Amino acid sequence: MKTIPFFIIMLALLVVSCKLDNYESPNATFYGSIIDIDTNTPIQQELIQGSMIEYTEKGYKNPDIQQLRFKSDGTFRNNLMFSGYYKVAAVRGNFLSIPPVDSMLISGDTEYKFLTRPFIRINDVKMTFDGKKGKVIATFKLERVSGNAVKTVILLADKNPNVSFGIRTVAVQQAVNEAVGSERVFRLEMSTSKLTSKESYYFRVGALIADVGEAKYNYSTAISIDIDNSNVVAPEPDKGVLFDDCESLAGVDSSFPLSLDASDPQRGNYSIKAEGTGVVFYQRVLKTPFDTKINKENGHLSFSLFISDLSKFNMAANGQIEITSSGGPDQQELAWSFDNSLGLGNGWNDVVLNLKDGIKAGSDANLSAITFMRIYHTGVTGSVVFKIDNIRFY
Repeated sequence: MKTIPFFIIMLALLVVSCKLDNYESPNATFYGSIIDIDTNTPIQQELIQGSMIEYTEKGYKNPDIQQLRFKSDGTFRNNLMFSGYYKVAAVRGNFLSIPPVDSMLISGDTEYKFLTRPFIRINDVKMTFDGKKGKVIATFKLERVSGNAVKTVILLADKNPNVSFGIRTVAVQQAVNEAVGSERVFRLEMSTSKLTSKESYYFRVGALIADVGEAKYNYSTAISIDIDNSNVVAPEPDKGVLFDDCESLAGVDSSFPLSLDASDPQRGNYSIKAEGTGVVFYQRVLKTPFDTKINKENGHLSFSLFISDLSKFNMAANGQIEITSSGGPDQQELAWSFDNSLGLGNGWNDVVLNLKDGIKAGSDANLSAITFMRIYHTGVTGSVVFKIDNIRFY
């Protein structure tokens, strides 16, 4: 048996390898943006699990569908394309449907702009940091381009400038589920207690359209804010006259299961917790009338309110906060709507109600003889946790 020299075998393998690898390299770049045709500005996007471009190269039987994601600023780029004709489509996004381009020549540096409209435009965005309360406050308006209702609005914070639903340190979300008008001003507040003081964070507002499968949030541009919690002034828990310290369930009723919660009280050792589903989550009847020691013109009702998930609310349904001097509802009553005007977010909220803004039912409530308080909402759509603490008048 003859032995083939080793170097001859290696030379043969090298020749075969060179023949197998003799393919042309990517020689084209595909880049561009997705543009709001009315404002000529890029449509802000979600970086993770956001809108995407699907493209298939023409001239092949059963070609693979390839995908390219938009960046958060609405631009895209792929530097490793092969020259040729492609079918290109922008899909599963936060914009009105765009017809696919059936045959696009991509060769050299090819720029393309997808022209469409976002589901929702977020307008007049203003963000401020309240250094004494330790809160970032965002106000904004929404323009429903698609005509559908708005499902949810959200305020997001992260150190990453691509802050979004998928990239966030803190989020405050509010269910809307309404066909809101373009002049309505939304307000979201975010506590900065979970953000590192003396550092900068990016904040962004988002809004999600209702009744569109696979729809993504529409976003405002991200705004950088320097957070400094060193000057935060702690709230005054003993300010005014205490109506209920929420340290006991005595005299308190609810259509939810009730308990005392010691995990994060806003005053004292406990808050009152109502968990599950129902309508009335706090009701208290007093046998002895309570004197608020204030008047209607300049007095306030204040309490701390925790809500675990505002997406479990239909805020278009009826809800109220009521006080009466009749021992029950709807007589000698002052009431406030439990709706989006309260600016509630997930987690703890400081609710302050002006007595002069209360809606009267029957005769005026006698503020020196309050015997009844109730908080209810008929739009709870799933299991939710409420907590209430430190109810007082001042």
